[in-house]
Amino acid sequence: MSSFARLLTVTASTKRPPAVSNGKRGELAAYLSTLKCSALDPVSAEISQRVALNTPHEVLQAFVGADDVREGDVLTVSGKDYPIRAVEDWANFRGVTFRVMVLEDIKR
Repeated sequence: MSSFARLLTVTASTKRPPAVSNGKRGELAAYLSTLKCSALDPVSAEISQRVALNTPHEVLQAFVGADDVREGDVLTVSGKDYPIRAVEDWANFRGVTFRVMVLEDIKR
């Protein structure tokens, strides 16, 4: 295990919207469970500008080793949902590609 993988200490899951059927999209469905990611942290100004999110909500980032996480999914951590607004490859350590997820923390 790479030293970076040891930082993936948060257990999360994802939900994914189903395909559009008859012009309508169904409810989010559970997709990945027991996903390990890093702690959710505020994004840097550089990432915020690159992703070009214009939102009044807090924008967070987390790192993950899973390949099957994509924009439009919802990350659930401790019962709270965070829409995934962007995902991109971040680094490759010993054949494992880590990705950074940009998340929206919707304050209600």
